[in-house]
Amino acid sequence: MLAVRQALRELRRRRVRSALTTGGIAIGVAALVLLGALSEKMSRLVEGGRDFATGQVTVSGAGTGALSGMTRGGLLTAEQLRALETIDGVAAVAPIVMFPAADAPAALPLTLAPLVFGVDMEALALNRRSPRPRVSAGRLVPAPASDEAVLGNQVARLYHVGPGDPITVRGKRFRVVGVLEPTLTGPDSFVFMSFPTAQRLLIDSEPLLRRLLLVPGSNLLPIATAAAVFWASGQDPEALAARIRERLPGLSVVSPRDASIQLDRALAFLNAVIVGSGLVALLVASLAVTNTMFMAVVERRREIGLRRVVGATRRQVIAQLLVEAATLGILGSTLGLGAGALGVSGLNTLTERLGAATFLLTPRLAAAAALLPAGLAAIAGLWPAWRAARLPPTEAIRYA
Repeated sequence: MLAVRQALRELRRRRVRSALTTGGIAIGVAALVLLGALSEKMSRLVEGGRDFATGQVTVSGAGTGALSGMTRGGLLTAEQLRALETIDGVAAVAPIVMFPAADAPAALPLTLAPLVFGVDMEALALNRRSPRPRVSAGRLVPAPASDEAVLGNQVARLYHVGPGDPITVRGKRFRVVGVLEPTLTGPDSFVFMSFPTAQRLLIDSEPLLRRLLLVPGSNLLPIATAAAVFWASGQDPEALAARIRERLPGLSVVSPRDASIQLDRALAFLNAVIVGSGLVALLVASLAVTNTMFMAVVERRREIGLRRVVGATRRQVIAQLLVEAATLGILGSTLGLGAGALGVSGLNTLTERLGAATFLLTPRLAAAAALLPAGLAAIAGLWPAWRAARLPPTEAIRYA
């Protein structure tokens, strides 16, 4: 505590310089908090998608790339869905209809626009990695082929609706029977319907599909934008995915391992860009600490020399200057963390009105923002402190 009090006293002696350095650190920390919170939200979103995709083999229509086939591209026909059920090792096939709830794109980048998700909700329990959704109000399963819908938490907040309220999706009126608990992942942006209901809504929204179904003798139903294939107990999902590719070569098949690799690669690149930008801002602030400590050493050569003459060791001199540098970092990180937290709260309040919260301040991010600047500041002050400790005691006579 004595070292900290001495450090604060020295920093007060140079109020303007200390305030500017602390402010620079605070700006860097605030930038790290904001960009880190954006990265944390994206990580949580991708982790939820990974859990869902790695608990099943995802099959989509020809010409669709990887997991993008869930929401666009070729459709799976009734014949293809039936063929999937006959492949060895398949325990169940859950057809999925997934498409945007409106033609308008997401109001914000890095967020999901509301999506219609038509599936047998009971079939989701077969997924071996993704937890079963839970409702905060109402019930989980809409009645088959009905006008009932279950909303993700963010969709319910966006449209200000709850169980019993009506909601219009692509010109059709539905009745909300349940609202999911917040997951901070994809389901928050989903409008869940029974598969037959979502299939009919997709057909009504696509003129080409309607014309195809009107062709005499047409037997296209059911159709799906994707299918979740669940493997039987004891089966290897990668081997099952290989058998599906062999039996149905025209389809896009994503095994659990494929999904994990694709999502992890995308997340790593995105996080590197976002968090890297925040770290650059923090490193620039650390350079300000180095400059401040160099100036302090130059101005205090007389004092340092006198301390050495009266018996202070080099280790004591280095320790005192490092405590001063770390104190600058702690003060800056405290201010920056507070400013960043206020920024996250304010921006989330704004973005929620436009569609979805974009930032997520987690305990690990808060801990990093609180501790990392102090460590970087101490490291930044190490060179000036080492230079000061090497000052010969005779220099005290020279600067006296």
